[in-house]
Amino acid sequence: MAGTEAGKSFEEAAGDLDRALDALDASVRTLAERMRALSRAEDDVQRLSADRARIAGELDRASARAERLDEVAGEVSKRLVDAMENVRSVLEQ
Repeated sequence: MAGTEAGKSFEEAAGDLDRALDALDASVRTLAERMRALSRAEDDVQRLSADRARIAGELDRASARAERLDEVAGEVSKRLVDAMENVRSVLEQ
């Protein structure tokens, strides 16, 4: 009877070990998938950061161009007013 109990304990221990190894394997697979997902997320963040930097640069350039256009528009407006005044003075003579 002692041999049967020892054999049963060994079989139970082997079963416990198999279940533990299966659980470990499942945990490792889950962890590996989470790490791949994290890596993809990190790649996405890096791409988004690069896009943000590029867009910020484009916005800065567009803002600078808009300021130059405003300055030029002001100068053109001033010249038009001067030209209209010159035309008016010529017509009055």
